Amino acid sequence: MRLGIKTDDEFLIKLNEKNIQIQNNFLEKIKEIAKKHSVNVMLQDGAVKKQETFDVEKIHQIYSDISERLETWTLEGISSTNDEGIRRNFIKLNINPGDHIISLHLSIQYHVVLFYQPNYKVMKKQKELSDFMDKTKKQEGELTEKTDQVILEKLRAGGYKKFDAQNLFEILYKDDKIREKIMNETELQTDGDLQKINQHKENLLKSLDDLLLETYQMEPILIDEARLVTGEEGCVCNIDIERIENDQKSGLIDSKKMSASTKEKISALIDQVLTAIT
Repeated sequence: MRLGIKTDDEFLIKLNEKNIQIQNNFLEKIKEIAKKHSVNVMLQDGAVKKQETFDVEKIHQIYSDISERLETWTLEGISSTNDEGIRRNFIKLNINPGDHIISLHLSIQYHVVLFYQPNYKVMKKQKELSDFMDKTKKQEGELTEKTDQVILEKLRAGGYKKFDAQNLFEILYKDDKIREKIMNETELQTDGDLQKINQHKENLLKSLDDLLLETYQMEPILIDEARLVTGEEGCVCNIDIERIENDQKSGLIDSKKMSASTKEKISALIDQVLTAIT
């Protein structure tokens, strides 16, 4: 069961009271690291402005401190995800008091907003890319047309008479020989110029990416895992207690079936979490 769920069980009620303290203490830490400061950023048009952000490295420090204090617990890892501007940093630890398992899950979710660094190199690289695109636009079109013609000729010579965009992909995917012939012939016909153009373009784009600056936005509030999954900003602090029976986990907890020593162990471990997060 997850601490915080309403119950009539006196032992679990006491654990829920400690869980509220743990969540409140964790939230206070998040509020502290989420304090904003301003940095200079550059927009696409070269204008420089102030943007608010916070120090995400402090998240890793909090997790490291907590895991070090819970030294007898098993750390499943400190991980992060990054999906379309939403980033999540989370940690999970667990411990086995007898025939039970206690799991602590902490997550912090925030948005990443990208700008350019306020650096003259940005404008220089943008101009270089623009000039290169203008210079090679006509040449790239001619080379692409020539490449398409080579592909058609090789496919017909290979016995493929009818094909569309879908089965063209399947042919090139499945037929290694025809794909190799096409690649070799296009290289020969275009002297590799199209590949060189694309490679130089990729290099210029990457050099611009290297000049990007991440800024971070987060609302320091407690949310549940459902809201976490939907992409809301905030933090999660959950403690789950499960019973292990016949190598199977069960979330049905009845303290009346627990021994006094098991209750003491579980209560002491929840106190450990409270101390670690305080």
